[in-house]
Amino acid sequence: MMKSTIKTERLILRPLTLDDAETAFYGWTGDAEVAEWVSWLPHHSIEDAIAWLEEIEWKWDENGNLLPMENYIWGFVLKETNELFGSGGLIWEEDWQLFQVGYNIKKTHWNRGYTTEAMRAILAFAKEELGLKKIAGGHAKANLASAKVLEKLGFVYDRDDLVPHVDGSRFFDSCEYYLEL
Repeated sequence: MMKSTIKTERLILRPLTLDDAETAFYGWTGDAEVAEWVSWLPHHSIEDAIAWLEEIEWKWDENGNLLPMENYIWGFVLKETNELFGSGGLIWEEDWQLFQVGYNIKKTHWNRGYTTEAMRAILAFAKEELGLKKIAGGHAKANLASAKVLEKLGFVYDRDDLVPHVDGSRFFDSCEYYLEL
């Protein structure tokens, strides 16, 4: 049976639930600065956060086995305080036929190594539980912090690209990477 909760030295990674909507909205999904360099738009209401949480909900069969999903997203929780402060995981990219990593956390938790720690554990899940051999990653060129995360995780630069926001009206220059697992 596939595990859905992952523990690292400082973190607990767990599936998000609808009960996390307010924390996510006020912590990171509703923060325009956090969303500045990602392809999704900041949430404008708790209802937006609820819709997102419903979309990424983990699904199990009647025997308790995890069903294959297009997104495997975890909430990032500090072990020490039990504070939920971000999310991240694997997002299916149809165009590439690969999962891509994605992550975002509250500004108060930036530059502490939490994202790298969480994503290392998620990459191990991708290899061990899903049997993935290759993962994509990317960041807006201007987002140097995300570049550092990908490089620490061992991703290798592949090419520059132009990525649209989900609204289709804005684009940003990006750097695309791959990681062989």
